[in-house]
Amino acid sequence: MLSNLIDTSGWTHEQWLAASILAFVILSVLVVLHRLVKLFQLSKKSTYQPNLRPLRRTRKSKKVSPEENDD
Repeated sequence: MLSNLIDTSGWTHEQWLAASILAFVILSVLVVLHRLVKLFQLSKKSTYQPNLRPLRRTRKSKKVSPEENDD
């Protein structure tokens, strides 16, 4: 029985097309489910902060108060 399922020598063009479309749909669903699981795992982390502006430099210049600036 398993050899009948594996034997594709008698398949028509329509059967090959249907099998190819079915394989593509299954693969697409698996990729979408994997990304959804990753998204939910990422959203559970409370400390996650996205780096939305990676090129912005942080300014570490110290502000001088008016009373310290008595020149």
